[in-house]
Amino acid sequence: MGIFNFSQRKKRKARHSNHRGEASRTERRTAPDILPVKKRIKRMKSNEDGLYPHEILLLSYAPSYYIEKNTYPKFWWYRYGVKHVDKWLKSLKKRGFLKVGSIESAIRNETAEDLKDILRAHDLKVSGNKAELVQRLLDSVPEDELNTLFRDRTYELTDKGRAVLAAEEHIPYIHRHSIEDLDIWSLNEKVKASPGYSYRDIVWEYMNKKSLKYYKHSDFGLYRNCRLSMAEFLEEEGKDDSAFIYLAEVVRIDLSGVSNGFSMDYMETYADSFFPYSTSEVKLAPGITDKIRTYQKEKDLSDDELKTKLIDLMNRLQLPFSLFTVEEAADIVVMEIDGDIDGLERIYRKAQKRFEGLHGVE
Repeated sequence: MGIFNFSQRKKRKARHSNHRGEASRTERRTAPDILPVKKRIKRMKSNEDGLYPHEILLLSYAPSYYIEKNTYPKFWWYRYGVKHVDKWLKSLKKRGFLKVGSIESAIRNETAEDLKDILRAHDLKVSGNKAELVQRLLDSVPEDELNTLFRDRTYELTDKGRAVLAAEEHIPYIHRHSIEDLDIWSLNEKVKASPGYSYRDIVWEYMNKKSLKYYKHSDFGLYRNCRLSMAEFLEEEGKDDSAFIYLAEVVRIDLSGVSNGFSMDYMETYADSFFPYSTSEVKLAPGITDKIRTYQKEKDLSDDELKTKLIDLMNRLQLPFSLFTVEEAADIVVMEIDGDIDGLERIYRKAQKRFEGLHGVE
């Protein structure tokens, strides 16, 4: 098989370019303001194991990084000021948190398609999930040949490294979730300042306080986004009914026309973005429609049951202005789910006539 050219082919891949958290355009624009991690941690205390947040995050990524010849995602620098990722990995290995991975971990780190190619070259079955493909290679291909095929080993967590990740799970979590202005540094400080509290309770309390502050200052767009984050947070915990309460608030704001800094003095200006339905900026986001559609299906709710539930929940949120009544907003949700464009156009025309009559806008 000529070593199948496998080693060369995998080296040409853009390894790890698919990691979540790649630097965004915004991050690139703020590059001059990046604080190198060594300067940042001078003002910080490490955890009991002598590790800082960026090192703990690195442990979570290490099993997908090779011992040599890596191309690392740019977020390590743009978000965390970590310029020489290799050095930090080697330091973690030296301190006993990482080790050179086994042949099995090296095989697991390849794509299922590459594993199938090798199986075909050995006249072996290619059916099954990735775990089965890995085991078939381990069982059927001689170890010396596997070692030749998979020369590039990845890092592997030691028991010590796994214990740290289990104890500091809030760090990989907040790295992968955009929640307000929390990051691995700020959340870590909050967790350490509240021993005995679950990091999820700490995050929840933070979001709740933020949302109430936004509401108090009439920053309804920020309030809406925060309440959506709270809904998604509850969804992660399987609390779908509680999450739906916050989704109903999101619907209410999305269909109200209020935004950050909303003022009744500028109704004529706002009107251009309200109507007609086809160009309106006061619509449900497709992702919200999908969430409600899923909830309706899982709870086996009729359209009338869904509308009744939405009306009850939306009535709890007081707003200074709303383009639609809560009953109309509930109808819009069902129409969006059903794709009833004619119905949506009618309800927006009705709201337009009412708006023009109340505010003297044409």
